Amino acid sequence: MGDQIIQSILDGLVSGSIYGLMAIGFTLVFGIMHVINLAHGELYMLGAFTTFIMVGVYQINFFVAILAAMLIVGGLGFLIERYIFRPLRNTAMLNTLLASIGLSIFISNLVLKIAGTGMRSIPTPFSDKSFTIIGATISTHRLMVLLLTALLVAVLFWVIKFTKFGRSLRATSQDQDASALMGVNINLTYGLVFAISAGMAAMAGGLIGSLYVVDPTMGLGPGLKAFIIVILGGMGSVVGAIVGAFVMGYAETFTSLFWAASYQDLVGYILLILVLLLKPNGLFGGAKR
Repeated sequence: MGDQIIQSILDGLVSGSIYGLMAIGFTLVFGIMHVINLAHGELYMLGAFTTFIMVGVYQINFFVAILAAMLIVGGLGFLIERYIFRPLRNTAMLNTLLASIGLSIFISNLVLKIAGTGMRSIPTPFSDKSFTIIGATISTHRLMVLLLTALLVAVLFWVIKFTKFGRSLRATSQDQDASALMGVNINLTYGLVFAISAGMAAMAGGLIGSLYVVDPTMGLGPGLKAFIIVILGGMGSVVGAIVGAFVMGYAETFTSLFWAASYQDLVGYILLILVLLLKPNGLFGGAKR
């Protein structure tokens, strides 16, 4: 049982790191733009398909394909903000919520129409070699996923904390009008925030697609989980999104270990209900980035 617990800790670390990519992008858009983007899961799915096409069809290097998928889907995110969410900026939040639902339905059905219902797998350059750590085993593939995720999150934190753009993000999240008076380009800032969010979702999709399979409906579950994680951590809190992601990852992993794998998707909703009852603003609700 000891080895199984250590293995679950390792598996939860990998799951939590990928959930973190999804949740950080989701919470950035809400915290800065005050938009609940329910099409986030479809951007994740587009990232997986973009990676698959580049690697599986055109034999492009896996790492180059992941980076390209981030840029392509990030660029799409920039356009989505410009032409869908920007015209709705000063309207009720319900309008942007409904727009994101419509966008989600449109993207998923478009990909389903073009690609069909079949499942694909993304070829990777990783060998079958595994490493043993205190009795637990992790494959080269999963280790690389963990390292890539950690690198991207570290870079994002550095950008938010130490760059001029990061200061613009923090200022805009606090007071849009005052930031505009101080010279911050609000339109560009919002566009880049949505692009970053979409790019992170695309990377998560490419990594998950390389571990499992790629299909047009793969974004629904992760999109809902990202929403749950953001509520758990506190809407708009980047730190809360990371903590919530690992809480979700470990809750699912240990549910699978001690109960049954078929119940691991249920645990997120149980956590959501408990947090809403005990701490309605989330674990880090109101925390400043």
